[in-house]
Amino acid sequence: MRQGAPTRMARRRSPLLPCRTLWGTCERHARPPRWRRYGRADFYPIRADGPWGLFARDGSRLGVGRDPAAGEALAAPEPVETGPLLFIGRLALHYGHFVINTLPHLWPLAGWTGRRPKLLCHAPPGSWNGSPFLAALLATLGYELDDLVTFDRPVRLADVLVPDPALHEQASVHAVFGDLCRRVGEGFWDPSEVDTVSRPAYLAKTRLAAGITRLDNEDAIVEALDRQGVEIVHPETLDFAAQVRLLSTRRIVLGTVGSAFHTSVFAAPGRRLVGLNWQPALNSNFPLLDGLNENQARYYHAPGTRYVDPGPFEVTWEVPDPRGLARAMLERAERLDRGEPDRPSRGRPWGLRGPWSRP
Repeated sequence: MRQGAPTRMARRRSPLLPCRTLWGTCERHARPPRWRRYGRADFYPIRADGPWGLFARDGSRLGVGRDPAAGEALAAPEPVETGPLLFIGRLALHYGHFVINTLPHLWPLAGWTGRRPKLLCHAPPGSWNGSPFLAALLATLGYELDDLVTFDRPVRLADVLVPDPALHEQASVHAVFGDLCRRVGEGFWDPSEVDTVSRPAYLAKTRLAAGITRLDNEDAIVEALDRQGVEIVHPETLDFAAQVRLLSTRRIVLGTVGSAFHTSVFAAPGRRLVGLNWQPALNSNFPLLDGLNENQARYYHAPGTRYVDPGPFEVTWEVPDPRGLARAMLERAERLDRGEPDRPSRGRPWGLRGPWSRP
């Protein structure tokens, strides 16, 4: 051996490392959240420059909104007759935000009997009419878009049920939210078809014009996976029912971490997911939902990730060696499908199995 030559070769850097820490917390509660019924509640529509929200008789705000400034008085509301209402807060029309921020207010409907209340929300009147996922999802609970109620002026309401949410973003979840999600999704998948499609599917974002996160060189990953026989799926081209069905029938689903992964909570239990994250810390919303459905999910990040001009997205990122990364993702997926642990050098399992892991 030449003098000065290394005694052993340098270790090759892995293109994928597990997400070992959480951005947020994951707490599970067996008891349902609390709820209260108000015989009088004052509704004030969203304003950019003033107070808004739902207010109790004593002036306390019930949920999201903005309190009056010191010395500011709320305008006198107009009494209206509506019948019973279930307050669901601010209506999110982005799919992922709806699952995390709006749907958790609907948990009382999981076991509701008798006359159903209409759904009181904060949103511009009629803004929900162009949201096909919302119509499909509400239909599973016996509702139509016309059952959404909002007002463009202050009004006084006589019978409002105000539940605390069953999921707090990046913090905690109540078991009843799993009951609600199972009820939403159960009609869209057939138990006899679960895991019957062995060909992996990759959920791609390459056709999205705007959104939360975007992998700038995802095209190269898609091309490499396609050559290996992975089916490339663009979730935005499928309706809600088709997405639930796809996640239920595939043995393995891969993709960059995003809203499309939230749909797994409505699919058959025990989904196997391999997700590529934009940073080492994983948003805890994903393991919160995974635990409700007993998913086997493994999340990774790519060392050397760069962050570039976000454009119409909140975060745009770029990975080194996308083709090598695609091979590594597929290897991880095959191990998961075989039920094998994905082990780092110290012999500990990779990934976050279930929602109650802590950083």
